[in-house]
Amino acid sequence: MNNLQGTGTKIAQLRRSSGMTQEELGKLLSVSAQAVSKWENSDSLPDLPLIVKIAETFNCSTDYLLGREGGLTSLIPQIRETLHKMELTDRIAFLEHMITLTEGPSSTLPSTLPVSSGGNPSLVHIHLGPAGLGLWAKDRLACIATPIFLKESVELLRTAAAFPLNLLSDDVRLVLLILLREIDDLKPEYALDEKTLRTYLPDSIHLDQVLTECIELGFVDRVRGGYRLNFRADLTVRLLAMVHQIINQQGTMNVTVGNV
Repeated sequence: MNNLQGTGTKIAQLRRSSGMTQEELGKLLSVSAQAVSKWENSDSLPDLPLIVKIAETFNCSTDYLLGREGGLTSLIPQIRETLHKMELTDRIAFLEHMITLTEGPSSTLPSTLPVSSGGNPSLVHIHLGPAGLGLWAKDRLACIATPIFLKESVELLRTAAAFPLNLLSDDVRLVLLILLREIDDLKPEYALDEKTLRTYLPDSIHLDQVLTECIELGFVDRVRGGYRLNFRADLTVRLLAMVHQIINQQGTMNVTVGNV
């Protein structure tokens, strides 16, 4: 497909997805419906000023309309400049769109974990799987974490814990980490029997007492085959591990006090 055909096809697709007729688009651009029809049928191309106006109308780039295949990396300078000018709530909304686009196929999470809010802005969207963690509440929160960062965060907890993980006892923390699933294999039936669980723990730990505490805290379920973290606890441990890594490791922390 050459650029002429590609541009016409894209204008037609963008117009239809926006619910516009050729006449309505023509009025916005101060041209006739016949001119729009010629573009879409690849009989002619819009002039450069009109290309810019079409891109603004459909909130896309002129590169996209003209068929330039520069890859997403080529858009980074424009994204960086635009984000700098955006309000915080708009930045969060943009990240929400990015999370939505990067969602993979449905994972093995059971229906008890709310992975979709159905458009209700008061509920949280969660995607957890081999592609990492995506979490957001519309206009309130956005969080993206790669599998590498999630694994690094969890591994750090296996050696030591500062705030906020020191709110849990060392014994409880060890059990939670042992029961944590591999992020690329979130099988609902995953469980460890008590005998296997004991092999991962020092002899000094009173396992019965610790398991009782974990169950009372709502982290661990006793199921056929042994014990497992429920999925809300699984997510909670990962999020706590992320917070732990972010605020306790050397790095740059930028805190804005008051109005932006």
